[in-house]
Amino acid sequence: MEVVALASGSKGNCWYVEVGGKHVLIDAGISMKQINIRLLQYVGVDLDDIEFIFITHRHSDHVQSLNAIMNKYKHIKFLAPKIVFDEYSTEYRKFIPQNVRIDLTENYNLQGKAFDVSNQRINHDVACFAYKFVDNVTKESFLFLSDNGGIKKNTIRQWMKGCTYYAIESNHDLTKQIFSERHEGLKRRVLGYYGHTHNAEAYDTMINVITGETKGVMFHHLSDECNSEELAKATHDELTKIWGNVTALKEIDIKYARQGEGVRLV
Repeated sequence: MEVVALASGSKGNCWYVEVGGKHVLIDAGISMKQINIRLLQYVGVDLDDIEFIFITHRHSDHVQSLNAIMNKYKHIKFLAPKIVFDEYSTEYRKFIPQNVRIDLTENYNLQGKAFDVSNQRINHDVACFAYKFVDNVTKESFLFLSDNGGIKKNTIRQWMKGCTYYAIESNHDLTKQIFSERHEGLKRRVLGYYGHTHNAEAYDTMINVITGETKGVMFHHLSDECNSEELAKATHDELTKIWGNVTALKEIDIKYARQGEGVRLV
């Protein structure tokens, strides 16, 4: 399994996953040109090699180049629950035709020879989904938790538990968000249950889903204005000391995705 964050942040999001020998993207929120450049630079493939693109939700920083890719690369299949395709079409007046898309349902398990994928709807201000990939040969798994405000602890956390690798949103520092110069409406959106995850919440989610099988976690979608890699890491490190989780995290590789460059988790 390979997992590489090609771009992560409010300016655009795109991830590469190799699972079961298949080349997969999660979201396409940067330009098609940049996706190709970063795929070649960090992975050694390009969009000609990509077979599937999974879409988490219709916000522009996750779907910017979907239409351009669809028009140029006719072999790629696009996958998401139907509500995501519907919201994308309504918002941008662009339609991904049935012959190149696979409509997933909520809580759907897509079973295949190479890998399986399941999804869960998460709490954001548009229809947004987390995806869990399982390699049917190695049995390694990767859980991608996209933009989300709150976690329904008794449902999604149980589904998330015990994966080999994780991508977990750690969008903002709570204090910086509250005292930022952003207008109150934006603060209310980000801080709400259907907004984004702050650093301490992201850490709490990680601690409640990792097991002895977990090898790596990447925190992602860090805000340029209200967070930084250094601040998120310092928060997570301090919480590890406070709650006595040093031993539990000792063997887990923790990384932070970046906006302007690729970061490899595995």
